[in-house]
Amino acid sequence: MKLWNRLEVRLALLMAAVAVATNLITFGLTAYQGQKEFRYLPASVRAVLQDPDAVLLPFELSEEINRQLLNADQVIVQLAPNVAQGERVVMLRALEGGNVLIAQQFTLRAPVPGVSRREAGFLARLQQSLTWATLASVGLGILMAFVFARRLARPLEAISQGANRLAQGELAVRIPAPRGSDEVSLLARNFNAMAESLERLEKERRAMIADIAHELRTPLTVLQGRLEALQDGVIRLDEAEITRLHHQTRLLARLVEDLRTLSLVDAGRLTLERQPLELREVLVSATQSFRTRASARGVVLELDLPHQPIALSADPDRLAQVVGNLLTNALDHAPPQGRVIVAAGQEDGKVWFSVADTGPGIPEEALPKIFDRFYRVEQSRNRQTGGTGLGLSIVRALVELHGGRVSAGNRPEGGAVFRVELPVAPKGVEGRGAVR
Repeated sequence: MKLWNRLEVRLALLMAAVAVATNLITFGLTAYQGQKEFRYLPASVRAVLQDPDAVLLPFELSEEINRQLLNADQVIVQLAPNVAQGERVVMLRALEGGNVLIAQQFTLRAPVPGVSRREAGFLARLQQSLTWATLASVGLGILMAFVFARRLARPLEAISQGANRLAQGELAVRIPAPRGSDEVSLLARNFNAMAESLERLEKERRAMIADIAHELRTPLTVLQGRLEALQDGVIRLDEAEITRLHHQTRLLARLVEDLRTLSLVDAGRLTLERQPLELREVLVSATQSFRTRASARGVVLELDLPHQPIALSADPDRLAQVVGNLLTNALDHAPPQGRVIVAAGQEDGKVWFSVADTGPGIPEEALPKIFDRFYRVEQSRNRQTGGTGLGLSIVRALVELHGGRVSAGNRPEGGAVFRVELPVAPKGVEGRGAVR
C-alpha cells in the first residue's frame, strides 16, 4: 500500500493542513484589522510608519527640548494665517536673551466625531481585533476539522451500522464502498465481500438441507411402502424383494457416507494417510474393478498410460475414491457401445490423469455448477441412474485436500472429460499421517 493511502498519514496531513489554514486565516484577519486601524492614526504618525527612511525623535533630544523650554525667558505661540478650513497652524518659538532656542510648527485639526475616542483606544482596538481574528480562525479551523473528520468517519459509521444489521441476520446488507485504495475503502469492500459470501453460504446451506431431505425421503418412502405391502400381504417376501430392499438401504448408506465425507472436509477434520504411490497402478486397479459394470452396459474401458512410472504422494483410499467417482460418472453418461478413456501423465512438476467418455457431454451453462452438491445435469435423472448428486463434489473436495485441482470440459470429438492435477510432492508432506 502506498504511503499516501495509509490512514495515519492522511490524518497527520489533515491536522497539519488545518493548522496551516488556521494560521493563514489568523494572519489575514490580523493584517486586515491592522490596515483598518492604521487609517485612524495621525498623519504624522502614518508618514513616519510608511517612510522606511524616517527616524523617530530620540528620547535624549526630546529631553533637551524640554530643558530649553524651561530655561527660555520668552515663549512665543503664533497662529499662522491663510490655512485650510478646519486646520490651525501654530508656530512655537523659545527665546533666551534674544537667542532663538526652539522654532517649531504644529498643525492642529478639528476633531472628527468618534475619531478622538478611537485614537485614544488604539491599543485596545488592536488587541480586540487580534482577539476576534483568533476566535474566527479557531472557529474556521474547528469547522474544517469537523468536515474532514466527518468525511473520514462516514464510511466507518456505515460499516458499523452494516455490521449491526449483519449480526441481526440481515445478510443482504451492503454499504456504499468509497473510492480509493486506503484502509477505509479496503475495509468497506472487504465487508461487502464478506456479506456476499455469508449470504451465498446461507443460501447454499438452506438448499443443501432441502436437497438432503429430498434425497433421503425417496428411498425411505420406497422402503416404507414395500415394508407396509409386505405386512399387508400384498407382495411376497422373496429373494427379488429382499434384493430391492437391500438396494434401497445401500442407497441410503451411500448418501449418508457421502454427506459424512463432505462434512469432514468442510470441518477440516478429514485425515489423509499419505504414502508414496505409483499412479498407473492406482488407475489400472480402479479400472479393473469397473470392467464388469462397463461390460454389462456395453461400454469399453480404455487405458492410455505412459510406459514410465508416475510417482506421487497421496492417500491411496481417497485417491481410489476420486477415480471411482469419476469412472461411475463416466459410465452413467456413456452410451451403449461407447467408450470411457482413462489417461495419465506428468508435466511441469505435476502429475495428472483424466477420465473421458463418448457421451453427450456437458452443456456450457452447466460447467460452472458441475461440482456443486446435489447438482445433476439432467434433472430428470433419478438416484437410480444419476447417483446422489454428491460424487463430483467429493471429487473436488478430496483433490483440493491433496493440494491439487480438478476441471471439467468437453472433448472436441464429443463427450465430457474430467482432468485431475496433483503435486508430485506437496510441500510439508513427508510419509504418512499428514492432516489438514
